[in-house]
Amino acid sequence: MGGMHGFGPVVTPGSEQAYHEPWEGRIFAISTVVGVDRLGKGPGRPIREEMAPDEYLRASYYERWIYSVERRLERAGTIEPGEVERWVERLEAGERVPRSAEPAGQAERALEAVAETETLRPPGDARYAVGDRVRVRRMRPAGHTRSPRYVRGATGVVEAIRGNDPLPDIGPYKGPLQPVYAVAFESESLFGPSEEGRWTVMVDLFEDYLEDP
Repeated sequence: MGGMHGFGPVVTPGSEQAYHEPWEGRIFAISTVVGVDRLGKGPGRPIREEMAPDEYLRASYYERWIYSVERRLERAGTIEPGEVERWVERLEAGERVPRSAEPAGQAERALEAVAETETLRPPGDARYAVGDRVRVRRMRPAGHTRSPRYVRGATGVVEAIRGNDPLPDIGPYKGPLQPVYAVAFESESLFGPSEEGRWTVMVDLFEDYLEDP
């Protein structure tokens, strides 16, 4: 939401740090293990967007991750609703922390998953070319999207064609392949005049998000 009106600057002091509290790193590790060992169901990002708006706004970044990890585990049947709260009570009462029944190789698998990278498919037939002016469609999707609200309706210039990737709006990570464009926007066209001067905002956008200006 950084960059939206009323939500403060995109870059804030300390935002380059991966974690601000030790527990945040543990939540990242738990989320990784849930995915690598197939303990959960569904991708985390769209599930986090299911949070009630007031709860979402109150929560910190990794508190939202806690929410999505618990829902993924519940939907897979790995844990039952309320089981986390019951374990909190048991641990506070002095019960020992349980250990994984299959710890061998778990850390190695998680580290391999974190280090793994994927390249986009070759761009193929792209509607727009480098240098073309494009406008981001104004839309209000009911579900997940990777089109930031603050660029919708704005006009920019295609700086590069990244390649083809599955459109995440139609079943996250399972949609049809589409070209992804790096689109440059003038800061004033997005946020208005600023005492910080003018700068360029670069956003990667799927072809479905764009239209002719």
